[in-house]
Amino acid sequence: MTDQAVVTAFKPASGRVALRVEDGSFVLAEQTDASPIREGLILTGPMREFGPEVWVEPQSQTAYEVFVLGWDLSQEAIDLEMP
Repeated sequence: MTDQAVVTAFKPASGRVALRVEDGSFVLAEQTDASPIREGLILTGPMREFGPEVWVEPQSQTAYEVFVLGWDLSQEAIDLEMP
């Protein structure tokens, strides 16, 4: 299943990235490549399965390799994982 989400937080030191999905829930992942990622970026791809995935920024077709850590998370859960 492919989702579309907006990057709401990114921590370069850890590679952790948080995204808000269209349904209002959040996804937590760890970036595993060196492509520059930033808050506000819109990404599409499989976001509801644990493990390695590739997400794409639709306008530029830039691919981002990530490891999905969790999905269907609340803002509070993201705040705890991304201090």
